[in-house]
Amino acid sequence: MLNARLNWQLKEKSFQDESLVALKKNTSYSDAFLLLCIQRGLETKEQVAHFIQPTDEVFHDPHLMHDMAVAVKRITRAIENGESIVVYGDYDADGITSTTILVEAIEILGGNVSFYLPNRFKDGYGPNSTVFKQLIEEGAELIITCDNGVSGHEAIDLAMKLGTDVIVTDHHELPEVLPEAYCIIHPRHPEGAYPFGDLSGAGVALKVAAALFERIPYEFLDVAAIGTVSDLVSLTDENRWIVQHGIEALKNTERMGLHLLLEKASVSLDAISEETIGFVIGPRLNALGRLHDASPGVHL
Repeated sequence: MLNARLNWQLKEKSFQDESLVALKKNTSYSDAFLLLCIQRGLETKEQVAHFIQPTDEVFHDPHLMHDMAVAVKRITRAIENGESIVVYGDYDADGITSTTILVEAIEILGGNVSFYLPNRFKDGYGPNSTVFKQLIEEGAELIITCDNGVSGHEAIDLAMKLGTDVIVTDHHELPEVLPEAYCIIHPRHPEGAYPFGDLSGAGVALKVAAALFERIPYEFLDVAAIGTVSDLVSLTDENRWIVQHGIEALKNTERMGLHLLLEKASVSLDAISEETIGFVIGPRLNALGRLHDASPGVHL
């Protein structure tokens, strides 16, 4: 048996806890469920209600992220001018789904967009100087990273010096020094005011799409849910809303690739749950990048 690597600090609460007693007076849930809620920091009737059935209000304003308006203006200009836009993603399930969201969003708005997923064995993780140079030589005028980029100093510096703007959208841990990109979209950017920092790469891409569309992009929730669950971010706050609505969207998805994938896995649409994403869809998408090229995942 493997030894646990984490030292779990459990909140010691009892059935006589004052918070539980107060909740019992205002709700009809069982003591055991309410105790679990309190252990998770849900101590009011409203907090419990939002946890059980999150409303659209939990979908935070994307413009609370630092430089979101700058990113939207630059992407819009690129679309209007017919510039060649390249979405530079990652080879895991979160990278595949965040790439899909950004490519589809820009296509819907009429943009000239393509994508590149680095090869784990040839290119490594994140922005690659050789690849960026090749993309620019092939005509890329704007590069948008997703699920990577905050540590890609060398490649981003090269692109900017060659006259190609780079917009970084990422959710990974921020380094002490950020790259000199055109702008950086990150839920935990030190100069931002975003209220929830635990979005996945697909979640960040969803926020960019929301800012571009000036509405909640419900059509991408099926894909965003896959990235969110697969990347093991906390299923709280906005992530819980994305996954809850995304699962319903998956049950009604018109994406032929997902229909075929689920058919091969002998899973019916009406049986889809977070476990379907975590143990059926996500691992299959992750396997692509571990074996060779993950690009078929985006086409799928």
